[in-house]
Amino acid sequence: MLYQGMTNFMKLLIVPKPLFTTEMFTEGYLMSAQYGNAILESTKSNPLDRAMDSPFIDFMNEIGLDTLTQNKPVFIPVTQIQLATELSRDITEDPANITFLLDDGIAPDKLSLERCEYFTSLGYTFAKKYNGKMEDIEAFMPYVSYAFLTIPPTKMVVASTLIKKAFPDIKIVGMDIEERPAFDQIVMARDCKIDMFAGPFYKVHIPNKTKQNALSPLKTNYIQLLNIVNQEDFDFQAFTRTVRQDTALAIQFMKLVNTANKARTEIKNLNQAAAMLGQREIKKWVSTAVANSLNDSGPTEITRLSLVRAKFCENLAPNFDLAVVQENLFLMGLFSVLDVVLDIPIEEAFKMVFVPEPISDALVHKKGDYYEILDFVQQYELAHWKEISRVSLVRNIGIDVIHQAYKGALLWYSALINVDVAHEGI
Repeated sequence: MLYQGMTNFMKLLIVPKPLFTTEMFTEGYLMSAQYGNAILESTKSNPLDRAMDSPFIDFMNEIGLDTLTQNKPVFIPVTQIQLATELSRDITEDPANITFLLDDGIAPDKLSLERCEYFTSLGYTFAKKYNGKMEDIEAFMPYVSYAFLTIPPTKMVVASTLIKKAFPDIKIVGMDIEERPAFDQIVMARDCKIDMFAGPFYKVHIPNKTKQNALSPLKTNYIQLLNIVNQEDFDFQAFTRTVRQDTALAIQFMKLVNTANKARTEIKNLNQAAAMLGQREIKKWVSTAVANSLNDSGPTEITRLSLVRAKFCENLAPNFDLAVVQENLFLMGLFSVLDVVLDIPIEEAFKMVFVPEPISDALVHKKGDYYEILDFVQQYELAHWKEISRVSLVRNIGIDVIHQAYKGALLWYSALINVDVAHEGI
């Protein structure tokens, strides 16, 4: 059966993968998807390869580019069949934010080049994979604006030099960079001409034996605040004393309380505000607000990753028989990048932050009741669809359930940051 828009939409596993500049700013997102269960469908041809409709465009239209990528450019894979259709007819977003990544199976024949010319005239741009042969790109010039290097990292610097020499205006993307040292080595190379990078390298803390990893006073306050609210029955006064030490957090907290104050009663101070909101809501707000504040010194993608991961874990909890500990799973996802944020080893991070033992078992020791769901979510982020499909079969989790859980996490994150932006304008 062919993919036909919303008819089979719920059978899609889909994830945007970030693309980083050399300065670690998120420049855009490359879309990846799997239709149905990768194991059950392995003996069949991929319906996405034969689809006239693009699942990426359907998904983007449903939730909006703002929710999907925070209005950053998106790179959408297209097949030979889709290139021949009126792809742009269904797109509701600005063409300037959309680049079509041409499939390897698209031949540079007269029809394909005419279609590229047509979409370029509408304002869209194109990308092509470079597998080690210059003709991969040459055949589609002048329509290709991006070259995606799908070669070993050790060969990328030389390839980038050759490509830039032939096509000075093209932007080059280094794909599948797994480790941070590989990224650093490429960026520091004198002849490197690569503009963007993709891969999980940004998620991992790199130990630096020569660096003094003392925390700044502000970060120490955040850790203290987390430890206060993670106590079973925490002291409101201890909480408010710590909040007062950070003006931005105090303002955020009062805005939250005023938003929740439906009775519009007068709130005179932080102690009264804390009592009105209650421990459960304070604990959730602190976890999210402090994670955002700690992440200010790192790439914004880490903030997005931790929050979407947290909500995704929480949404999937019932399917892993962990519904009663949804709040803990949210915290686990949120703190899963604590080593990167604090720039210290994960073992040291959790000597400083008090969390329930199952959370530290999962994050530090990769074991325990929570680790299965953490690993599942991390595999999803990497688009390891066969592993996702295997667990979904073992756990009897429908593809539609996973789809909804991830989409719900994206929508929740978008609503969260849009509220923050709206408050900043008050």
